[in-house]
Amino acid sequence: MKLIDTHAHLQFEAYDKDRDEVAKRNAEKLDFLINVGAKIDSSEAGVVLAQKVENFYAGVGIHPHHVDEWNNSWIPQLEKLAKNPKTVAIGEIGLDKHEYHGFPKPNIKKQKDLLLNQIELARKLDLPIIFHCRDAYDELLDIIKSYNSLSGLIHCFMGTTEQAKKFLSLGLHISFSGNLTYRGNGYIRDSAKIIPSDKILLETDAPYLPPEPHRGTRNEPYMIEYTARVLATVRKESFEKISEETNKNSRLLFKLT
Repeated sequence: MKLIDTHAHLQFEAYDKDRDEVAKRNAEKLDFLINVGAKIDSSEAGVVLAQKVENFYAGVGIHPHHVDEWNNSWIPQLEKLAKNPKTVAIGEIGLDKHEYHGFPKPNIKKQKDLLLNQIELARKLDLPIIFHCRDAYDELLDIIKSYNSLSGLIHCFMGTTEQAKKFLSLGLHISFSGNLTYRGNGYIRDSAKIIPSDKILLETDAPYLPPEPHRGTRNEPYMIEYTARVLATVRKESFEKISEETNKNSRLLFKLT
C-alpha cells in the first residue's frame, strides 16, 4: 500500500542537484505528498512543485525561525499562494524556543505575533494548520485554547503524553516523523501509543530526520515506510492497518483527492 507523507520539503536546497529525479521517484512510491513552506520563497516553490506533479500538494507559511525577516507584505503574498488549488494547508507555523546554530536567539513574543497573523489567515481561508513546535508546547496550547476550534496537526510531535492529550482535546491531529524510530526516543513512542486511530498521521520532514536505518543520510519521503512499520509495532497493529488509518486521516484533514 502506498503511504501519504503529510510533511516534506522537496523544494529545499538539499534537493537542488537532483530534484526532478527525486520528485519522480517519490511521486511513484507515494499516494500523496505535501511539500511544506518555511518562508515566502519556499512556500512559492512548494506550490510550483505541486503544480508540476499530480499527487503533490503544498502548505504555505512562515516558520518561527524567520520571524526577524517578517514584514506585513508577506500576508497578502501568503494569501495569494494559499488560494492556489494545490495548496491544502497553512504551515509550517508555530513556536520554537530551541536555540539553533545560524538562527537568532528565539523571541517568543515576536513568534506569537507572527503565529496569530497566520492563524487568522487559515481561519479566513478555512484551511487546516500545520503547527511546528519545539520546547514551547505549553505556550502553543495556551494560544490554541483561545480559539473555539482550529483544524490542523502538530507536526513531528516530540512532547509528553499529557501534552498530546491536551492537543487532542482541542480537536487537533498528531503527526510522527522518522525520529519515532530512534533508539533513544522511547518517550515519543509512548505518545504514539495513546493517539486515537482517527487522529494519527505520518510524515518524513525530509530532508531532515531520516529514520533508522538511514540516519546520517538525506531523508526522502518514500522512507516513511520505516516510520509506519515502527508505529505499527508500537501500537501492536498491522502495517496495513496503520497505512489505512493514517492515509484516511490525511485525506480527510487535507481534503486530498
